[in-house]
Amino acid sequence: MEIIVSKFAREFLQAIRILVRHPRFLLIAVLVLSLGTGMSTALFSVMYGILLKPLPVQEQNRVVVAWKGDRKDAAHIGELSYPEFQDWQSRSKAFAMMAAMPTTVYGYGVTLTGHGEPVELERSPVTAAFFSLLGAHAALGRTFEESDDRSGAEPTVVLQSSVWKSQFHADPSVIGKTVDLSGDGYTVIGVMPPDFDFPAGAQVWTPLGLDARWAKRDATFLQVIGRLNAGVSLQQARDDIAGVMAEEARQYPQNSEPGEFAVTTPFADYVFGDNKPAILLLWAASLLLLAIACINITSLLLARAIVREKEVAVRVALGATQKQLAQQFVAEGLVLSLAGAVAGCGVARILIQLVIGLAPQGIPRLSSVHLNWFSLLFACFLSMVIALSFGLAPAFLMNKRDVRHSLNEGGVRAGSRRSAFLRKGLLLAETTVTMLLLASAGMVVHNFYNLQRARLGFVPAHVLTAEVRLTNADAAERKAFFTQLLERLRSHPEISAAGGILLRPFEGTIGWDVPYQARGQDLYDAKKNPISNFEAVTPGYFQAAGTQLLSGRDFTIDDREGNPKVMVVSERLARRAYGSVERSLGQQIRLGRAEAPDENSEWWTVTGVVEDAQYRKLGITQGEIFVPFLQTNVPVRYVAIRTKIEPASVLSILRQEVAAMDKTLAVSKVRTMEQLIGDAKTGPRFSMLLFSLFGVFACILAGVGVYGLVADSVMQRRREMGIRMALGAQRKGVLLLMMRGEMRAVLLGGIFSLPFLLGLARAFDHLLYGLPGVDFLSMTTAFVMLCSVALTTSIVPTLRAMEAPVAKLLVE
Repeated sequence: MEIIVSKFAREFLQAIRILVRHPRFLLIAVLVLSLGTGMSTALFSVMYGILLKPLPVQEQNRVVVAWKGDRKDAAHIGELSYPEFQDWQSRSKAFAMMAAMPTTVYGYGVTLTGHGEPVELERSPVTAAFFSLLGAHAALGRTFEESDDRSGAEPTVVLQSSVWKSQFHADPSVIGKTVDLSGDGYTVIGVMPPDFDFPAGAQVWTPLGLDARWAKRDATFLQVIGRLNAGVSLQQARDDIAGVMAEEARQYPQNSEPGEFAVTTPFADYVFGDNKPAILLLWAASLLLLAIACINITSLLLARAIVREKEVAVRVALGATQKQLAQQFVAEGLVLSLAGAVAGCGVARILIQLVIGLAPQGIPRLSSVHLNWFSLLFACFLSMVIALSFGLAPAFLMNKRDVRHSLNEGGVRAGSRRSAFLRKGLLLAETTVTMLLLASAGMVVHNFYNLQRARLGFVPAHVLTAEVRLTNADAAERKAFFTQLLERLRSHPEISAAGGILLRPFEGTIGWDVPYQARGQDLYDAKKNPISNFEAVTPGYFQAAGTQLLSGRDFTIDDREGNPKVMVVSERLARRAYGSVERSLGQQIRLGRAEAPDENSEWWTVTGVVEDAQYRKLGITQGEIFVPFLQTNVPVRYVAIRTKIEPASVLSILRQEVAAMDKTLAVSKVRTMEQLIGDAKTGPRFSMLLFSLFGVFACILAGVGVYGLVADSVMQRRREMGIRMALGAQRKGVLLLMMRGEMRAVLLGGIFSLPFLLGLARAFDHLLYGLPGVDFLSMTTAFVMLCSVALTTSIVPTLRAMEAPVAKLLVE
């Protein structure tokens, strides 16, 4: 063993001495490798910290989240009522435990008072088994028990760690004390650990069974989280729930919809959602960049191997074996890869902080990402792989070389031909990989450009939005409050318009999904109607948001209970229901399922049509139905204020007017409309910046690769160039001859990348907005850019060689 270690150390030190004699090559190689290794390690750290690191959930692989799907709309999340959940819980055989939680934390908030200024907290009502199912234990106190989760029980609350620290100053004695949440007293029984954040955004948890209003079968707002019995698969769980749903459909046909089916998804997939494929794509892109860097260094090592061919031949003549030569080359590759890995870890540390700073909000566990031991092990693994590739390529080139040929003058040229073949193959591979990165960057940039140009459906400039939530007020009190508040706001000269809405734009991807039937539609046509986005708004909201009224009229204060029911619809819905905007005016629409209409459901008359707007997700328009809040019991939660001055300057007016009406109410979630849109764009902007960075570096590395290959080829063929020009060849013809082989490899690389690009387009299909199935514009642009870089970098060394006198070329 000592002999092996000693031998390895000797080879390693010899490799260091050889490389130190060529500092320029060493510096370039380490810089290129540190860039590739650093990016790959940084994004591996992000992927590990978010996706691979186990969640703080006991036996995570057995936990699933379930809801009802709709065959007409793949993105639809069908919610359950509390009685439906109890049926699932009692009748299901595939689950060891079940718990229920709302599909979103928005809409269940409470106002904390008695601890300074009123503070709005997002609440998640959950059943008693919620925490125990996840295997989550309170850091302080306890979680819910069955006795807490029933009507008539003493109200209890569990706090999130950040709320405990910010509102109660991390005081352990808060356990057992009563706090005021929206006017009701809740006893604090526990505080969760800092790493527990489920569902995302929840700040307090309360027992679901406390509120008798939620015990109605038509009050659907829940999804199910369950722990599977040992050995039960996802498909078996789906079949089990499907059987329960079939029983419910027979027992309660009025609460069931045709086309519903059971959806069960692994807990990790539910938590990470759309972030998972995006992170995997970014990591794959970083590996492609690393591959380009490795190809470049391998090509440089091949060129050095040709220069060192006589040296190698001398060593062979003195008795060195092929194995010993290969060991020496691998040792040199190991030195380079380790130096690149060490520098790459420094680059990775910087890039991780950059990614965390640029990344959009809502990515789970991103803030806890750091360079850890797994990241370092990954960097070491990359170093080993890179070292082998670096060492074996020159060893393969020198394998079975005739020493006599290498020792004479022609040996170098003979080796050059073999090297040129290998290096052109590497250039072809490099071009293929570069095309993938450039095309990816082009598609992401094209996507962001489309998002920037997409019509939002409102004018965001000079609009302030905020939440003013009345939790314990009845419908009449809410209507009176918002009517008076908006009148008071409009009286200020700084405000040009003010209105209220149920959910403001980009508040979340989940809203009020409401089916509808247009009068005149038969059952078959009505069932094909896409689910609409339902909003309750006040008079003046469209002016405040800057949404254009295309036809008809806006709501007025006279659109109240007792008067005919009216609604405003979006252009998309109007055309879907009646074929045109004009024909929809005066027509009637009924809300609810056409196949099982509520006997109390009424027909609403369309009095106006507004332009399509993006409410839930940037780039996606959904048919909207707006009803006047004075004709429905659906609450208004947000105010939108159009200002004549900077929107932030009006916040004090809003707080003053709310406090004048009720000092216990909090004004929360204050955002300008431009900030909301900016938040919605952070994800696409983040992807654009990273992929653009990958594309730029890939282009630079590809240029370096082409330059190095052409420069080496020209150096080996300088005498040939001199002979050709001495015999009368034109400089233009010689120039094209010197560049022909390399440019052919670039063109072939672009062609070979086409099948991969088509697969890439399919991978991006569900992530990008407004792009065709195959984005030929981005692909063509990437190919033209790559060819331009290759052409420019190949011309430079050739022209420099041709500047030399013919006589000088002939004697080389």
